[in-house]
Amino acid sequence: MTGAASGIGRALALSFAEDQAGLVLSDRDAEGLAGTVRMARDAGGRILDSTVLDVTDVDAVKEWADRAVENFGAPDEVHHVAGIAIWGDARTFPHEKWKRVIDVNLMGTVHMVEAFVHHMTDQPQREDASARRAFVCVSSAAGIIGLPWHAAYSASKGGVIAMCEVLRFDLRPHGVDVHVVAPGAVDTPLVRSIDIHGVDRANPRVEKATKLFQRHAVTPEQAARAIRKGVTKGKFLITTSADIRFGRWAQVNIPWAYVGFMRLLNRGFRWASTDR
Repeated sequence: MTGAASGIGRALALSFAEDQAGLVLSDRDAEGLAGTVRMARDAGGRILDSTVLDVTDVDAVKEWADRAVENFGAPDEVHHVAGIAIWGDARTFPHEKWKRVIDVNLMGTVHMVEAFVHHMTDQPQREDASARRAFVCVSSAAGIIGLPWHAAYSASKGGVIAMCEVLRFDLRPHGVDVHVVAPGAVDTPLVRSIDIHGVDRANPRVEKATKLFQRHAVTPEQAARAIRKGVTKGKFLITTSADIRFGRWAQVNIPWAYVGFMRLLNRGFRWASTDR
């Protein structure tokens, strides 16, 4: 599992720990990862490996995967949760931020595919369908819905969804089920650290908008439960809240309402980003 130091990744790790699963965990945040390891052990989990890892480093990701498989065998489930959020007006969004969010969110997922999929598909297929292996990638509702100021973030997360759409069919004959998660609002530490380019996070309007988001958001634990339930049920696209399912439905079935709501939301973003 990547992204295990906090938020959804930590909640998933602790959920598996309660089932006394053997865990291979990673994150670039060494302190947060160590905290998750302690909590997982307290919950009864078996920590097989914990590694400080940057998913943009393809060689490091492959070395981590190869070592884990050599020591513990091919994983039953891989959960790729690591990601970053950078938002901003596309008119002024700097190139280096476009590149950073694509490198972490999209290319980081590509690196996980390169590192783990061949190990998972090289194993003998299991006759019991319930024992099939699972490759799970966390995308975002922003990969589906046109959220304001999310152009770079949505490009990265939409790419993950599109890639998984292909992999779900490519890997199924080889005993691996692919799942992609599109969380909506989840109250993780990321909410308080999102880089909104050109916007002062101390602006009272931004603080008010953040609090509204948090009141609407589900907890990481609720998101983790939704993910595990969706994987168990064999769902390809897993959402963590009903509003995202409705938004996706509205895009196709009542596009006029979807467009109207998104225009209002965009207006709200513009209001929150100004101090007058």
